[in-house]
Amino acid sequence: MYQALYRVWRPKTFSDMVGQEAIVRTLRNQVMTGRVAHAYLFCGSRGTGKTSAARILTRAINCLNPQNGDPCGECESCRTIEADASFDVYEMDAASNSRVEEIRELLEKVDYPPQFGKYKVYIIDEVHMLSNAAFNALLKTLEEPPEYMVFILATTEPQKLPSTILSRCQRYDFGRYSEEQIAGHLQKVVEQSGETAEPEALELVARAAEGGMRDALSILDMCMGSGEKITEEHVRAALGTADRAFLFSFADAIAHRDGGEALRLIEELMRGGRDVQVFLKDVSAHLRLLMAALLCGPGEGLPGVSGENAKRYAEQAKQFSQQRLLRVLDGCMRAEADTRWAASARSVLEVFALKACDQPEEKDMEALLERVAELEQRLYELEKNGVRAAAPADGAQTEKKPEKPAGPVSRPIVETPVPAGSRAPKDVWNDALKTIKKTEPAIYGPLSRAKYGGFQNGVYRALFGPGEEIFMTMLSAPERKGKIENALNQAGGDHAAFEALPQMMPAGADAEAEKRQEKSVNDLIDMFGRNKVQIDE
Repeated sequence: MYQALYRVWRPKTFSDMVGQEAIVRTLRNQVMTGRVAHAYLFCGSRGTGKTSAARILTRAINCLNPQNGDPCGECESCRTIEADASFDVYEMDAASNSRVEEIRELLEKVDYPPQFGKYKVYIIDEVHMLSNAAFNALLKTLEEPPEYMVFILATTEPQKLPSTILSRCQRYDFGRYSEEQIAGHLQKVVEQSGETAEPEALELVARAAEGGMRDALSILDMCMGSGEKITEEHVRAALGTADRAFLFSFADAIAHRDGGEALRLIEELMRGGRDVQVFLKDVSAHLRLLMAALLCGPGEGLPGVSGENAKRYAEQAKQFSQQRLLRVLDGCMRAEADTRWAASARSVLEVFALKACDQPEEKDMEALLERVAELEQRLYELEKNGVRAAAPADGAQTEKKPEKPAGPVSRPIVETPVPAGSRAPKDVWNDALKTIKKTEPAIYGPLSRAKYGGFQNGVYRALFGPGEEIFMTMLSAPERKGKIENALNQAGGDHAAFEALPQMMPAGADAEAEKRQEKSVNDLIDMFGRNKVQIDE
């Protein structure tokens, strides 16, 4: 009868276990020194070796001829326990035996000493499933068991255990396996099974297993047996995931904001019988690799990617800004969660794709930052590629740079006297800001960066410091300026105008800001040409 790979390759000794070095070393030392605890708690996610370690420890402490802390596997005790024929070892699944009656029945046998081995061992798997009454029944025996009694509790959710149980056990936390550990073990399994596999295929299996060795062996089991070499395509077919080329095409459609191409690819995906949630999971992983390539470069931070694929990720990452990549990745993760409850998973995928391709609106501050980042990236790429404007033709009009003020120039806060009983201009300004914050958050963001510049001749002024000229320009647009004036009129009950101005500083007080402004002007001239740049004071 055929046995699944995870059963065939279940470790028989501590030496066979992959990873968990600290736990293996501690348990081995306890076996060799004879300092065996009466209660152990093995915690960790699925497929990390908890039950295997419990069985190995059970054989090791009862072995008649242990080898460096490992069970010999040849003595009568090892063979009996391995064959599940020992009356001294009892293994129970608490998920299906959670009632207090079953625990009491189990504890009634504690008073009987072991018949063949040195220790009597109870292994309780998924112990967090026990009822409160069952935990209470177990508590007294767990606190003061006979000297020959050993309890080994295993759970994936230790936070559900009562503190009274936790305090009476030696706790060992089994960590998830790394992708390198899983891929290395799978390579060994493939070689000893007489088959061959591509390294990329085993790395894909390791990523899909998410740190669980049993899951990895189960996936590999689906791909073996055909007599052919195990390729990345075979693994993707077994997992129902899209291939790498399809993911690159889908990401290209998003990068170019091509909603039609994205919908066409989704149609192709659905015709191929792929699962939407699995595909969104693959897209999330692909976007995370793009983010790693964008931040770390093609040679670092790309697990399971090498050679030509790493270069391809680096090239595609250049099509995104960091802000946009974060927005798309966040939307993909939200869509992946929404598919669990949606009546039509395909609709969720299509909405995500269209939103990812859509141009963000100005009202969203994050979208504005995204668009600014994209423009900065384009300017950087042009400058990097050596794009420079041609020199102006003879007689072409050159820009006139404003003359610097000879002495200290400042823009003081000036207030026009108001009649008795009227509201103070500063109070009107603050009330208008509160209204704009609620009704026009996209305007409030840049406006809140300004300093109140006073009220004179019916005009409220907002002063912006060096480097904030972009916000001053935004607020001076007729539509936004009109909304600000409406808010001022409602707060003050009178007609008022609004003006955004730069906050002038004493000459020489901010030389660095002047250098930045001059550099910005020079960059614009280099980009668009000297004859197309006009500077107005």
